[in-house]
Amino acid sequence: MAGAGMEMQRVVDEDDEAPRGRPASRHDLWEWDKICAYRTNRVVRIQDANLGYLYWGVVSMIWLYIQILVIFVEGRHTFQEPGMGAVIAKVEAKGFGPDGKAFDASDLRFPIIEPSGAFIMTRRISLEGQKMGNCIDWDSPEKCPCGKHAVCVAGDFCEVKGWCPSLGDHNVDKPPAEAVVEDITGLEEAVLKIVAGIGFPSIDKHFHVAGATEGSSKLHNHITVSQLLEMADPPMKYQDIAKTGCVVAVNFFYSCDLTFSSVCEPKLVVKRVDDGTGFVQKRGKRKTIGGVETRDVVYMYGMRIIVDSSGIGRQVSLVPIVIQIGSCLALAQIASMVADFLMIRMYDKDRCDAYYKCKVIQTQAYSDLQERLDLVSDQRNKAQQSIGAGHFRSGGTGAGVALGLGAGGQAGMSSVLRGRTVGRSQQ
Repeated sequence: MAGAGMEMQRVVDEDDEAPRGRPASRHDLWEWDKICAYRTNRVVRIQDANLGYLYWGVVSMIWLYIQILVIFVEGRHTFQEPGMGAVIAKVEAKGFGPDGKAFDASDLRFPIIEPSGAFIMTRRISLEGQKMGNCIDWDSPEKCPCGKHAVCVAGDFCEVKGWCPSLGDHNVDKPPAEAVVEDITGLEEAVLKIVAGIGFPSIDKHFHVAGATEGSSKLHNHITVSQLLEMADPPMKYQDIAKTGCVVAVNFFYSCDLTFSSVCEPKLVVKRVDDGTGFVQKRGKRKTIGGVETRDVVYMYGMRIIVDSSGIGRQVSLVPIVIQIGSCLALAQIASMVADFLMIRMYDKDRCDAYYKCKVIQTQAYSDLQERLDLVSDQRNKAQQSIGAGHFRSGGTGAGVALGLGAGGQAGMSSVLRGRTVGRSQQ
């Protein structure tokens, strides 16, 4: 029987999309086990007594450093605040000149009231009745040749206009004949009364006065000049400084722990700070007599006493304690670094190799594999774009078969070729 030709069936494209499952839930989008994953270090326990001694020895040294130096010596576990100090000094003195003239506190002190110390005169050189004229200025003598406003005298110095006869720093040791030199005696028993205190506003509201605590030293409240000079560094006597004067620093140093107590007493330190040059100050007083202006000048040698009150207040605080604990834990890593270095560097080769295998795990070289994986990912994206555009759609045998890299493959495009269903004529 002759077969009649049959109409070819329509070509039907298969829908090869992946079967749809249930829609992704919110739990699948947010995998909290991975997001909140906990990471911890893997520990290798090396059973070696020598390394153990070294490790725990370094740890013990770090612990002792924190405990002794940082905490007990420097007090870094406390909140520390510099204090605000205040001082005042008063002098009760009476001295006598070579002619029996008496000098009381108003004669010996200049200025009378000083906020940070006191001055006590021990020697005086006075020159009265200076008049304006031409003479050598011994405060700043000018050597020949002279300027146009000066005249050279005896080929050495220049005469300029000034107060004459001149008394200055360069001739005070050999003053003019008109000058009067008075060395004051009896000041060894002059009394110096010092009041010093300090406050730490951020720690407590008290103002701590030196000597206010029962049983503390109150020597500074009534100390003689001779006692003060003996306490100085270096020790001195009144006769050593009577002609040149000196500068003495009296320091009240506070270092107070106010965590559980409000008692705060200073340490008294006395030191000479003028390096042996002495101390002198010059005063001048002008007056007019009979229409002529004159000046009286005085050189005053003496003790310049500088008083200061300073220090640190401390109070235990949680913040510095936490900081020191963190510092201790961070420094403890040094022990591991030292032990690891000796473990794989200082032993014999066999033991070093064995320790190295325990400590270090070497992986394969993934750099070339990563490059190939990136290439495969790019090709896969291109294939998916082509499939989406309908370039590879068919049905039949081979539909849905993935052609790409197999095991050990090097490169290529991973794609899916979909076949078409085609009807055949029957005879």
